[in-house]
Amino acid sequence: MLARYREKTPLPVSAYKSESTEQQQQQSPTTTPRKASKIGLAVVGYREEPTLFLQCLESIQRLRYPDPFKIVVVVDGKDQEDHEMASIFEKAFPGHSTVVLPYLMSERALAQKNPKATSSTEQDPEKMEYKKYDMDPVKRQGSSSSSSSSQDEERVTMWEGEEPVLLPTDTRAVCYLQPHCGKRHAMYTAFRVLMEAGCDAIMSTDSDTKFDPNAMVEMERALYWHPNIGAAAGDVRIWNAGDSLLSFMSSLRYWMAFNIERAAQSFNRCVTCVSGPMGLYRSSVLAEILDDWIAQRFLGMECTYGDDRHLTNRVLLHGYRVVYTHYAFCETETPTAFLRWFKQQTRWSKSFYRELLWNARSLHKHSPWMAAELFYQGVYPFVLLFSIFYILWAHAPFVLAVWLVSLMAIACIKTIYSLIVSRSLRFLAFPLYSIYYLLGLVPAKLWALVSLWDVGWGTSARSASERKLENVLLLQIKEALPVVVWFSVILAGIVFNLTVFFLNPNSLNPVVDPGENPDPNSIVFYPNPNGLA
Repeated sequence: MLARYREKTPLPVSAYKSESTEQQQQQSPTTTPRKASKIGLAVVGYREEPTLFLQCLESIQRLRYPDPFKIVVVVDGKDQEDHEMASIFEKAFPGHSTVVLPYLMSERALAQKNPKATSSTEQDPEKMEYKKYDMDPVKRQGSSSSSSSSQDEERVTMWEGEEPVLLPTDTRAVCYLQPHCGKRHAMYTAFRVLMEAGCDAIMSTDSDTKFDPNAMVEMERALYWHPNIGAAAGDVRIWNAGDSLLSFMSSLRYWMAFNIERAAQSFNRCVTCVSGPMGLYRSSVLAEILDDWIAQRFLGMECTYGDDRHLTNRVLLHGYRVVYTHYAFCETETPTAFLRWFKQQTRWSKSFYRELLWNARSLHKHSPWMAAELFYQGVYPFVLLFSIFYILWAHAPFVLAVWLVSLMAIACIKTIYSLIVSRSLRFLAFPLYSIYYLLGLVPAKLWALVSLWDVGWGTSARSASERKLENVLLLQIKEALPVVVWFSVILAGIVFNLTVFFLNPNSLNPVVDPGENPDPNSIVFYPNPNGLA
């Protein structure tokens, strides 16, 4: 299967080397060289930790691709604190342009659908003057008048009445700072700019991602494997796996999620989520779905989380296939502290349950595997939740022990498979992940349903100023409350079972009246009325 995939999708060759392409066709007529598509790279972030952002940009510079590709960085904010990311961009790409956008491109798109919503702001004369001032690129040392005039020729008017926007080129990256409104609006700006710049496909990423040098070319191969593929996902790994036990266990879980779960989805061409660290979309598909994507509402409120999952859902809803390739991989950071990890899992769970409503609309267009897996992922945690509460309070400590051993046995089966496929002994520790699943993921999914109305970037901001905000005692108490309640219930149930076991052991083997039938609703082992083994 993999050999057929590699044969059907040869490495792309430069579109500017037509003569060498013809020579390759003559030398190997069985393999038709394929010209590389025009790729744009969209990086979005919000007050990212400086070191992580710089490493992200440096990894982008090491990407290998037959032709030059366009780079756009969008910072979700234009306050003084947000200019720190612009300074890092200038350090990584000296001489390139930084542009401050006084408005959101997404608002202009929404205004076309609902002109009354923004009519008041359009008439503000001070704001119009502000636009004219801020739309000019920041001056760079060593830039000549000729270069600035060429930049003016590479501008485009996105909306009537607005100042033209500076576009990226094959030799110039552009960093845009725009009003803070969430990751989705930053992604929209990046997509629109790169589409206007003539890109055939757009690769999106977060500001803390580190790319493998071959990631872009392998993603392009996956996207153009079949004309009906609208998006492609890559393998996401953890670069800080050694920072804590939690980050190490998360690295094992990431491998499972991508190389087992998403690989199975990709076999059926129905990957349900193209992850934020690395995803590639056809521009023609984005043109169909972007405006509906940015206008999404849930419970009457704007959706500011689950951006990547909903974008994937829009691709699936239009009937396009979504695939995954393990040949392209990147690395990202995972939380090392339990509370920050719990926030991340809650945010992801909220987007999953909200997007189930959208998945249901496209199930008939894709493989039955998609419906089966979504049903399992959505229902299993709550079946587990019911089992936990029933067993903890059912006077059955032995049943609790058997149940826990069963969970560990299932984890061991996954461990054996992972060892065979990855040939890495680190997966011997994977059964320990069951503890994190029980103590963290199950309550995160429950709290996600309770707090679907809550919006925010969750764990996305990592700058020093944002971390200071997270140290506020009241905020920490609010975030820790669901975990404290869950731990209290679990601990109380365990203490209850131990008390029953040591203080009243006879209750574990009750004497049953021969004429009395056992409770058919009980999941505890039936007592033997005859006292026989």
